[in-house]
Amino acid sequence: MTMMFKNLIQRLTGMAQALLVGFLLLSSGTARAQMRGLRTGKLPNGLTYYIYNDGSASGEAQYYLYQNVGAILETDGELGLAHVLEHLAFNTTDHFPGGVMNFLRSHDLNDFEAFTGVDDTRYAVHNVPAGDAKLNEDVLWVLRDWCHGIRMLPKDIEKERGIILEEWRHRAGVDRRLTDAIAPVVYNHSGYATHNVIGSRKLLESFQQKQVRQFYDKWYRPDKQFVAVIGDVDPDRVEQRVQAVFKTLPARQTPPVSPQARQIPDNATPLYMRFVDPENKSASFGLYQRYAVKGDAPEDDRVRQFLFMQFFNLLATKRFALLKNAGKERYIAAEVSLSSLVRGYSQMAWDMVPYRGSEQEALHQLLAVRESLRDKGFTAAEFNEEKERMYDGMKGVLGEKGLGTPDNALMLFRQNFLYGIPVQDFRTQISRNIETLVELEAEDMNAWMKSLLNDDNLAFVTYSKTPDGMNITEADFREALNAKGSYGGLIHIDSVKPVRQLVDFNLTPGRIVAEKPLNRLQAKEWTLSNGARVLYKHVPELQDRFFFVGSAEGGKSIVPAKELADYTAMRSLLMQSGVYNYDRNQLARWLQGKNIDLSLSLEDYSDGVGGNAPAGNADDFFGYLYLVLSRQNFSKPVFDKYVQRSLYVYENRAKSGMDAVQDSIRQLLYPVSAMNPRQDEAFFKSVRYDGLQEQFQKHLGDASRFTYCLIGDLPEAKAKDLVLRYIGSLKGGGKPVKTEAKPMDFSSAAPVIRHTFVAETEGDMAEIEISFVNKLKLSDREQAAMEVMRALLERRCFDVLREKEHLTYTVGVRADYTPRPEANEHLSIHLSTAREHVDRVLTLIHQLLDDIKAQRFTADDFKAAMVPLAIREEEPESPQGENKLSEWMGLLNVYAETGKELSPDDEAVATPVFSTLTPQEIAGVAMKVTTGARQREIIVRPAVQEGKRTFE
Repeated sequence: MTMMFKNLIQRLTGMAQALLVGFLLLSSGTARAQMRGLRTGKLPNGLTYYIYNDGSASGEAQYYLYQNVGAILETDGELGLAHVLEHLAFNTTDHFPGGVMNFLRSHDLNDFEAFTGVDDTRYAVHNVPAGDAKLNEDVLWVLRDWCHGIRMLPKDIEKERGIILEEWRHRAGVDRRLTDAIAPVVYNHSGYATHNVIGSRKLLESFQQKQVRQFYDKWYRPDKQFVAVIGDVDPDRVEQRVQAVFKTLPARQTPPVSPQARQIPDNATPLYMRFVDPENKSASFGLYQRYAVKGDAPEDDRVRQFLFMQFFNLLATKRFALLKNAGKERYIAAEVSLSSLVRGYSQMAWDMVPYRGSEQEALHQLLAVRESLRDKGFTAAEFNEEKERMYDGMKGVLGEKGLGTPDNALMLFRQNFLYGIPVQDFRTQISRNIETLVELEAEDMNAWMKSLLNDDNLAFVTYSKTPDGMNITEADFREALNAKGSYGGLIHIDSVKPVRQLVDFNLTPGRIVAEKPLNRLQAKEWTLSNGARVLYKHVPELQDRFFFVGSAEGGKSIVPAKELADYTAMRSLLMQSGVYNYDRNQLARWLQGKNIDLSLSLEDYSDGVGGNAPAGNADDFFGYLYLVLSRQNFSKPVFDKYVQRSLYVYENRAKSGMDAVQDSIRQLLYPVSAMNPRQDEAFFKSVRYDGLQEQFQKHLGDASRFTYCLIGDLPEAKAKDLVLRYIGSLKGGGKPVKTEAKPMDFSSAAPVIRHTFVAETEGDMAEIEISFVNKLKLSDREQAAMEVMRALLERRCFDVLREKEHLTYTVGVRADYTPRPEANEHLSIHLSTAREHVDRVLTLIHQLLDDIKAQRFTADDFKAAMVPLAIREEEPESPQGENKLSEWMGLLNVYAETGKELSPDDEAVATPVFSTLTPQEIAGVAMKVTTGARQREIIVRPAVQEGKRTFE
């Protein structure tokens, strides 16, 4: 199997996975049967356990420890210690004197994690071979020691102190300053406003063993903990071992937690603040509203609340789209979402980036949309469309063989542990959600929304770079809020003129001038009279659905320098003015309920179109496709706003700090040229409105450039009729045209670039990026070897730079290979470290890379890098319909690009690669991609601060 084909398969799989997450995290009520395969209990010392055989045959088990303690329980003198404990947990413990990290790594248990939050802490060890009884027993002892067996030796404390300080430096910057600055109004000056998990640098530099020990002894006790073992396990045997291992924990309870610790006081009057920071990325404002949520609410209330939140997040932002589609928006961007804030609270966040000079009008538009949702809500049509989509999604999930992931199950156990909510079977839960969903009407949704959109617990924040930017005063905000959304220019979806007949004119169908059977692919190739090439395959397993894609070589690579501004604008404005006689709001209303997905794609080296729809809506899909490709509109007012918006973004670009340095780095590595222009004021002012349609026709308006693939549950006669009527009616030259993409390598030709930049940033964190760029063809095996080499280098950097030398918090290694239009490989290593460690880090990175090239790495290191890739390569196939789509689409793509017909049974497709690689091949590809490569070594050092910077 070619690496190109494997990458395509990976992109096309996983179609329904996102549907699982939301539907499975909601627990059902007391009347339902407990989850099958679940064993629960509570030991005399207070520890709770959950053992769940999830029905998988993976031969693996997942181990979790949940700790009902987070940063919110720290005193002012302990800020950051909960997070410190998380780090210390991987060092010396009672039963692992050599360190938990070393134990896990020595047993190839490389998938482990820990997370400290403001309300809780979680640890996990994943993918433990279930058949290894001794190893599983040892992992239970790891969890036991995490509960209360961390030694906290001075050497471990000093090691982790350095790592945590690197993490603190890594998180420092404008985003952190923003989060800390607005916390007092978001959390109304409660404890959540000051407990930020990472803590202060002062405490991190000075904390002592005694302080951490006191926090650990006080809070890490069995009554605040549960353990969970999930996977291919024997509940009886695991329960016996859990009881034997965890009964050794002392039965000491934690002190009571004051109810006020996790309470945020109400505020009847809106809170207000301005965040001013020279590194702020955009001038904007936000309106935030906080709501108390009962975790132990009755089942019906919880189910309805969950569903209402899904509807709100799907539909509310579309109100801003209505304004934008009508050209009446006073904002560059606007969005709203309702999500969890902290335990016991959710938050509705309205965020808007206004056009310069339109701040007040934009604020009034936001408040008007909010008021309209409160008073009028959603129409029955838009609510029912999303209801049908949600229903189909839930029913589709019910059809899956295995429901839920171990992490899903863990969240259900958490709800049970914290609130006493019974743990229910996943399938039962989704069925209960469906039962509630079908009973909901738009009136129910609107009543719920009306109850939320009052003026309680509001906070308003403006964000700007300078004090005179985004100067909406508190009085301005209160006046606008009291006006109750008086803005009169809102667009309502029920007032949009409906589309009666999409294509209301006669088409001239094309003809098939050549037909070729593709026997090995069990498909057909049609060449049409306009020059378009169509590959068709009937796949009944896709069950009343079809997929359509079309692509042509070219993309940005074939655009002349003088037309780049026009091309850039055209690419941004596709579909922004609707098509034919219809604006975007009309099209949105026409699309309601049709479940049609269609998009255009203009990439560096290709132009494309793609989408899918139910077979019953095939005529609508192809009619819409025809208009999109032949009647594209480019409105002059929309074009003028694009230029205005682009100039605004350019004028507000970062001129200091790390963002400004990144711009300088780009200019150094990719010098400005005619084909790589700087997108500045002159660039955007040079855009020609008339050039938009010209560029569209060159890239998407000539069907003879394209090869289209039509695959799905469409019989041949129906598919042929649609193709001839709609694709055959498009403009084309009469015979297939091959456009050759041109290489776009704008990087500096200098063989070596070493440069240090100085940035005005807070803290002393330096950024390092080392890269190698080469232009050599790699075979499929060499491409696979490069992936293993990347994983190996990242692992060695992590072990040496973080774990041994404590010089960094995170290390990222990338290795990319592009075969067309010109072979190119790019290897890069990126990390952050303290200013004083830069030289040491550079030396170590080059040593580690030299070690790999010389094959100076252990068999265990090689195995740890290769095995996960080999397992992924041989993972079980996805569900039948989904697998058929990705499999056949990939093979048709191989034929379209190479002319080679492959079947799924061909050795070139099915033979594993990663599991057959050798250490010699890894060393060989490392040597190949770095020898003769252009080398870049970029360092960004923070400027030495004279005194302390302050921000409003």
